[in-house]
Amino acid sequence: MTQAQFQVTDCPLDRVRPPDPSTKSTGPVIAIDLGVTNTRVAVFHQGNTVCVPSERMDGTPSVVALGSGGRIVLGNAARGQQASVPALAVWGIKGLLGAPYGDPKLRWLYEQLRCQVVRGADGLAAVVLGNRTFSAKELAAMLLYEARERAQNYLRQPVYRAVLTVPPTRKDDPLPQTMTAAAALAGLHVERIISEPTAVALGAFQRRRGKPERTAIVCDWGGGCFQASLVRYAARQCQVLGTEGNVSLCGAELDKRVLDLLMRKLPSGVRVAADKNNPAAHYRVAGAAEFAKIQLSAQPEARVLVPLATVDANGRAGDFNTVITRREVEDLARPLVESALKMCEQILAAKSMFPGDVDEVLLVGEMCRMPLLMQRAQEFFVQVPVYLDEPGQSVVLGAARLSASSGVSAPTPPPSGRR
Repeated sequence: MTQAQFQVTDCPLDRVRPPDPSTKSTGPVIAIDLGVTNTRVAVFHQGNTVCVPSERMDGTPSVVALGSGGRIVLGNAARGQQASVPALAVWGIKGLLGAPYGDPKLRWLYEQLRCQVVRGADGLAAVVLGNRTFSAKELAAMLLYEARERAQNYLRQPVYRAVLTVPPTRKDDPLPQTMTAAAALAGLHVERIISEPTAVALGAFQRRRGKPERTAIVCDWGGGCFQASLVRYAARQCQVLGTEGNVSLCGAELDKRVLDLLMRKLPSGVRVAADKNNPAAHYRVAGAAEFAKIQLSAQPEARVLVPLATVDANGRAGDFNTVITRREVEDLARPLVESALKMCEQILAAKSMFPGDVDEVLLVGEMCRMPLLMQRAQEFFVQVPVYLDEPGQSVVLGAARLSASSGVSAPTPPPSGRR
């Protein structure tokens, strides 16, 4: 069947209304971190900052898909659809927001998406799902809508206001305005846009006592990019002194390398039972490979087992069944880690600083759970404390803490770079 034969009959954007001016100062303020891989939402509730739970513990997959019956589904349901019919699902939406359609920096994402990606009216990418074309802004709005719904269910009251996090941006960068417009489509007033390293740094300041003013390197290793930022911060203000990002060092790149390794482990004459017209088995193996990589942060080896995902030379179906070790994954990750540390060195050198000159290193992003990164960071930043605090949640929790504080200064835009 062609895309046009799949009819969209139910879409969240058709139900939500733009925020009413009368609600601009009504109710609680939530914080949303829309990531390439997961979207998290946090609230300041009963004196505590809490990351609102989801089916995947603390985050919802940043995936939008066209499900059965023509219903647009989000999060976990969309990820399931991605595994079965990848042509009707889109992920990496934050990446699509971050650069014009066709930008070479997004080539890695275009190559991995199986849905139809076209140029939108705003110059950004748009995606065809069934008989409708959704702009990157609309896709982001649906993820923000899901986060808003999750927060409302948790708080048991309506939510109209949000603080959003974005990578460090230049003054002329349209990303903050694009995110604000997406939030409006989700029915939200945007109270503030906070840069991700600012949220992390000020959140860390509130958790730990130390110097009244500190300089830190924030290393954010996410699914779509590695971003390093040099920040100077105190209790209620933060200045981003420099930042650089590299999409070729992202978690998705490591996932691809792990999947390639697993494919090389297949016995001679055996292949994954997938082709251009039926890529579902390939996506099931890729999902199992990603899960195994996550397990290896806590254990020395992991088994990758995907039922009925292979076929031999005689056409007989079989299970994809192999073992992968932490050492194998670390060998694949080592070049990425070394390049990331080299980027940190370059940012410091631009300010005539050395690794030992910073007061602390803050590791952010689920990829930072990999023991290799902590080990190499401690070796590189000699005698400097390296902290791994709530790596997946630190951005959104920091933003929620800031939203609950009064008089927080707006972050100073960095000189260059963004994710």
